[in-house]
Amino acid sequence: MPRFQKYEQKIRRYKDKLKKLITRIGISYTDEFELDNEIPKKLLLPCHIGILFFGEYDKALFEKIKHYLTQVFDSFFFTIRNLGTYNFSFELISKGVKTEYGEIKKTSGRIKIHPTNKFYQILINKRIEENLGMIIAVTDLPLYSSSDDNILFLFGETHLKHRCCVISSLKLKEQFYNRLANFKIFEQRVIKEVIHEIGHIILGPDHCLKNSCVMRFSHDVKKIDEKSFDFCNNCKTKLEQIRTQHNF
Repeated sequence: MPRFQKYEQKIRRYKDKLKKLITRIGISYTDEFELDNEIPKKLLLPCHIGILFFGEYDKALFEKIKHYLTQVFDSFFFTIRNLGTYNFSFELISKGVKTEYGEIKKTSGRIKIHPTNKFYQILINKRIEENLGMIIAVTDLPLYSSSDDNILFLFGETHLKHRCCVISSLKLKEQFYNRLANFKIFEQRVIKEVIHEIGHIILGPDHCLKNSCVMRFSHDVKKIDEKSFDFCNNCKTKLEQIRTQHNF
């Protein structure tokens, strides 16, 4: 094997190790979307939270999300704001895109998937601009993780340091699986994923092992459907401990 090929392999191995290290310490990595090295102010609870939509959604969806967030995170939020719809510029929408084959055989053609950091930088700026404690995006675009580009077609992801998260509604639709559209099932899945990702911002990166807990990890929509909208007793206890720490 030529010497330069050996060096090339070493460089690739070191790059992979560096990416894993960066991921482990909580900094998202991507070649095209390096996040600003902003150090957020300490999170004070209760706080204001905002929801930004990337795509066309029924206005009733926000009200349903707000209703459940108010119930599940009782008194954690002063306000839950609808930040409206964000439209990518033509230049930005094409940046960082990967093209992958559909996950299921019935899905024809290829799907363009987008890095989570593309959303995070927008969310960071919006969180600062709106003076929010945390922020979440709901998009109809398929996602891959900027911290691990082998993780494709995410339901959602959270950036703990910057207190922002993004969920993709694409695979939450029955139509994705060549089934008849069902808006009720769709909005239930969206709400559960929103609660799940916000739960990570508040409780941390760990998942719950209780099947019915909203903090249970879900690798397919069947698992999402099996979960409740609420936390299990153990997770509720953690929420109460945080509530006590912040004295509210």
